[in-house]
Amino acid sequence: MERSSLTMEVLKSLDLPQYPNLSHLVAAVEGKYGKPLVFEEGSPETLGEGVTGHWIDTPTHGIVRYLPGVKSWSRHVVLHELSHILLGHKGKPFDGMLSAGFFSGVGKRRGVSWMCRAVDVPLDEAEAAAENLAFGLAQILQSAPKKSISKAERVFGL
Repeated sequence: MERSSLTMEVLKSLDLPQYPNLSHLVAAVEGKYGKPLVFEEGSPETLGEGVTGHWIDTPTHGIVRYLPGVKSWSRHVVLHELSHILLGHKGKPFDGMLSAGFFSGVGKRRGVSWMCRAVDVPLDEAEAAAENLAFGLAQILQSAPKKSISKAERVFGL
């Protein structure tokens, strides 16, 4: 996936180390957001039917809920929600009311949803921007040189 200029701008602003891990990324997002983030596994009951993740903005912290699954898939859902934060989108307010707008110009035209959408729903501008940035974040997290591991480490997952 080709990185958009918006994605490149956001990635540059994070000032991450050369080979960042997820902890580095979360710390950078919390710094931009100005509040700590809490990560929770969700379920169809807490997320909504067909929803893979969402971010709730409270006065003191943010909550990122994600549907558990294969590790790489769950991580992508989390990266997508972190992308909404980095792009200045509004999260679902703590009182449960849906936000009508965003800080940025992305998605202002129709008031965009705060959550990842099911794959059968067309992506709008804000969702597409968050998805593009999530892929850019994933590329950065995978940029570290792979260390050589022994056969025993591979077999036993060490």
